[in-house]
Amino acid sequence: MTAEHDALRDTFRSFFTREAPPERVRAAEAAEPPGFDEALWTRIGTLGVPDLAVEGATLAELAIVAEEYGRALAPIPLIEALVAVRLLNRLDDGGVVATTRPDPKALVTLAVRPVRDHVAPLVPAGAVASAVLALAGSDLLLARRATPASTPVNLAAEPIADWVLDDAAVAATGASARDAYEHAIDDWRLLTAAALVGLARRALELGVGYAITRHQFGVPIGSFQALQHRLADVATDVDAAGLLVEAAASSPDPIAIASAYLAAVDAARASAGASLHVHGGYGFMLEYDIQLYFRRASAWPLALGDPDVELSRLADLLADRDFSPPQPAPSDFRASVRAFLAEACDQDVVERAYVTGTVHDWGLHRQLAERGYLAAGWAAEWGGHGRDELEALTLWDELERVGAPVDGWGTTDLVARTLAIVGSEEQRADIVPRVLRGEILICLGYSEPDSGSDVAAATTRAVRDGAEWVINGQKMFTTLAHEAAYVFLLTRTNTDVAKHRGLTMFLVPMDEPGIEITPIHTLSGERTNITYYRDVRVPDSCRVGDVDGGWDVMRVALTFERNPTMVGELDRLLGRFVAWARTEPDVLTQPQVRARLARASIDLEAGRLLGERMAAITAAGGLPIVEGSMAKLYSSEALVRASATLADSLGAAGIVAHGAPGAPADGWVEVMHRHAQVTTIRAGTSEIQRGIIAERGLGLPRSGR
Repeated sequence: MTAEHDALRDTFRSFFTREAPPERVRAAEAAEPPGFDEALWTRIGTLGVPDLAVEGATLAELAIVAEEYGRALAPIPLIEALVAVRLLNRLDDGGVVATTRPDPKALVTLAVRPVRDHVAPLVPAGAVASAVLALAGSDLLLARRATPASTPVNLAAEPIADWVLDDAAVAATGASARDAYEHAIDDWRLLTAAALVGLARRALELGVGYAITRHQFGVPIGSFQALQHRLADVATDVDAAGLLVEAAASSPDPIAIASAYLAAVDAARASAGASLHVHGGYGFMLEYDIQLYFRRASAWPLALGDPDVELSRLADLLADRDFSPPQPAPSDFRASVRAFLAEACDQDVVERAYVTGTVHDWGLHRQLAERGYLAAGWAAEWGGHGRDELEALTLWDELERVGAPVDGWGTTDLVARTLAIVGSEEQRADIVPRVLRGEILICLGYSEPDSGSDVAAATTRAVRDGAEWVINGQKMFTTLAHEAAYVFLLTRTNTDVAKHRGLTMFLVPMDEPGIEITPIHTLSGERTNITYYRDVRVPDSCRVGDVDGGWDVMRVALTFERNPTMVGELDRLLGRFVAWARTEPDVLTQPQVRARLARASIDLEAGRLLGERMAAITAAGGLPIVEGSMAKLYSSEALVRASATLADSLGAAGIVAHGAPGAPADGWVEVMHRHAQVTTIRAGTSEIQRGIIAERGLGLPRSGR
């Protein structure tokens, strides 16, 4: 979004807020025909609508206008008019319209569904338009009508109507006509998607606002965890859909547009449905605005027909590209990383990690350090090579795409970044350079047997003894403790204050006497550990941050922990499945398989965009706390969905494990199905992420039940 885009958004938001309040929407519903405010249509003409569609406005700018229109539910045929004007202009450029062009002041709409028996059915704005463009066979028709047709009573009170095309003129014919029309329908998909995102955002605001002010059982209902989590999921899906629309508008492509449209349909319906539910019985009263949004979220997509047909169409588009997973924007840096990994991370490296359960390879790790990749995203003062956070995200994406065993780097990097902000001068000077040179790993000592996600309930004690601290306790899930030089250890140092205030963080050498490591083998085949600390003595120089200030250190560390690496894992899962399916007869022709691949394709691109947003905020010097939680939540849940549905696609053979003869996709789908489950736990559970999004992103009250 540029400053000019922001100004355009502000202009149209101000206009619709002033000129199209809910009262005017309701009044238009009661008009004849319903859903059209002629005075508002005339008024928006002062802002250049619909002519701005052909007077220099880009598709991205039109999408901004459409989003604000959807936010207000403005009772005018804005999208259809914009699309029709663009289509007429496209035909003019081809020299095919000639004398059939309607009067410039005429309200022209587009029939978005197939013509049958010379009738264009339920044309959007068909009851108020003076002309309609429709495709009949290979002919693009332009029909005029002097008197409006009647509008059937309908869910959204829209001015839809059938058009009889017996006297229509042929505006264009043949392949050029069909191409122009299909282009226009893609314009309609994209701008409708933008409008649905606007609708979804406003519906969510209505739900959140009601949840904050409505009290039950003596507290705001917005403090109920079940409600918070549902709204957090909605907020994440709405943001994902918005990013898909923005990307498709900036670089139009049929697959990108179809993905954005389907994501927006789902997000709008989920948002309106959840917010309606939040309102309880009041939401069903016509005096409340949320029902206006619910009805349109249901109705607007149906103008084109069954959304599942659109999903099948997306699958067809993907099939034309051999079902290759969506690829990120090419760059020299990405190409260099891929070339490096082709040599440094061959199948033997991946296989060794799988067999041992230790998802770290020292040979690869040292090569990453030699290339300067471990310092990606670090400033030059720390040994960085000018690669920003977006390039660091690219690197992670590519590592996960090939299954590189780099879990040790993930934990080590986040600790090093935390030390760079809150560590002592000695720690920054000693530890950070060794990390970036690839010499050491650092594991995380957060969770305990009775305090998993509730890390502030830690009971591992650290007691000061002169210039030293004596540590006793136990930590669960200290992955790679058996390879690490240090553990980033959260301890209890004060039992007389609130649990968050009595914590202190230490960086403890793993070779200190009194530390014991016991392996744990997991569902996914990966090894983690239990670590025991019995009278472990460390100097005060091992302390990170202030005494009893461990929670503040944790908050910094958690910001760096939510890197959504599952995007690369989803890419790898799709790649392995599709590569196998290409060798099997009929797999990629099965409708259910194609639909699952289409859904996973949308998730892959949405997850990538959420990650890029998070990285962009970090690169600009911000802390993307909510955005990081959204990226992590979306990507891990998407990986679970895709791995489960693709495992189902394999049928009975899908249970055959990696390494067994005849395993489909060499068993990697089965492996990923098991592995995906833990991604909703590590780096903060999905429930923790939902709580952050709800309270810090949506402003809901702190959860009390």
